[in-house]
Amino acid sequence: MKRHLLLTTLLSFSALTPAHAVDERYPDYEPRPGLAGEASVAGAPAPASLLLLWPESFRMAQPETVLHPGGAEGGVRIRAAVEAIAVLVNAENPLACIPLDALHTLYTDENPSWSMAGGPSTPVLAMARETEPGESDFFAEAALTGAPFAPGVVRVARYSDLLDRLAETPGGIGYAPAGYRGDGVKALQVSDGGGCAAPSASSAYRADYPLARFVHLEGMKNEVSLAFFDYVLSQDGQRDGVIAGFYSLPWVFAEEEREKLRLD
Repeated sequence: MKRHLLLTTLLSFSALTPAHAVDERYPDYEPRPGLAGEASVAGAPAPASLLLLWPESFRMAQPETVLHPGGAEGGVRIRAAVEAIAVLVNAENPLACIPLDALHTLYTDENPSWSMAGGPSTPVLAMARETEPGESDFFAEAALTGAPFAPGVVRVARYSDLLDRLAETPGGIGYAPAGYRGDGVKALQVSDGGGCAAPSASSAYRADYPLARFVHLEGMKNEVSLAFFDYVLSQDGQRDGVIAGFYSLPWVFAEEEREKLRLD
């Protein structure tokens, strides 16, 4: 019940429609009888939503364990999921594709216009979700390459708020994990100097989509952390990731990680 409430909370914040299926070769997680103890686990990087959902779900399966935030020197590091950021606009926006350098301009220029991205000479209202202290912003890293957001960029508390604002704002632009969708909003294809690619699982897996990367986790080499990684690399853990708006790790990579950790 507690896990269900956690997932419901995430869904209420995201307006998410999880349509991406997890590879059937992922095993179900089997709780380890009598497992107790502590471990330190960190994202390297991993979004805050996953660092909330995965540890909480794991603790529900293994209630005698405690996970602390933070990595461990000489510990283990695994690939855990795939993060892809969708660039979202109002459904009436005529653009179908946007170059990365145009995204940089729209989010850093003090008076952005859609003409800067090959569209009409109308104003742009750029939006971004507020980040927690210490939380990284993959979009800012990849599209802005370290440049600060322009003062006019509107900050919103939750992705659901961002989607609602975009649906009401013809000149709006925002971004969210690729699994997030909303009525009156569409995702643009993105170009990094070559062809345009949509924020789909297949384009992310092929590295065609420029706003995609692996989510990594790192932790201690003890039984609790190994059990946690076992959970993340299971049907249960990968479904959590999909519900939170991410793509599951392709099985070929998960199999390598499970073999490295001697989980099977």
